[in-house]
Amino acid sequence: MTSSENKRIMYLIQQAGTLMMTNRGHIRNLGNIAFDTLASHSFHVGIIAYCIARMEKLSHADGMKALAMGVFHDLAEARTGDNDFVTKNYTTMDEPRAVEDQFRGINFGDDLKKELLEFEERKTEIAKCVKDADCISQMFMEWTLSWQGNKLAEKWFKGDLKYRVPSLRTKSAKKLIELLKKSDPQEWWWHDLVSRKGPNLKHLNG
Repeated sequence: MTSSENKRIMYLIQQAGTLMMTNRGHIRNLGNIAFDTLASHSFHVGIIAYCIARMEKLSHADGMKALAMGVFHDLAEARTGDNDFVTKNYTTMDEPRAVEDQFRGINFGDDLKKELLEFEERKTEIAKCVKDADCISQMFMEWTLSWQGNKLAEKWFKGDLKYRVPSLRTKSAKKLIELLKKSDPQEWWWHDLVSRKGPNLKHLNG
């Protein structure tokens, strides 16, 4: 690789790093206790996408592709920013231009552009899994905040159950939402460390 290309790769890494410092647009509607950044959301989408892909009987390789697609799906927002539901009604982000500019001068840039185009077209089973994961990550954030007493997040979550869930593309995503709404944010460790084998009294009593 040339020094120029190496620098373009460094710029790409810098852009990804800015996502760790960028709150998602919905913070102005849900308040400053909304805990997700663009980077944490993308990480979560990647994990969920892998799980949905495997639940849908796709291979490990397909699941890893879904994971990667999820991690990269919002990278353009390092340049465009993140529009919330309201602003999307009045503005148009030029994401294709942002993607072109991000990957320009990188020899593997076309590979990444193909992955993002596949995601945007929503035609393949993998892309459908990733988009469903994107939705579930959003709903997870709303659900968690609602348990913390955020009434606006609770309203959003109930609205998504009514309007978003019927449009999910996979049966597995719908199953996960059904399980989520019957759970609570601490069930995973309460089940594994308390209910399943009894509490460790040493940890409880010191």
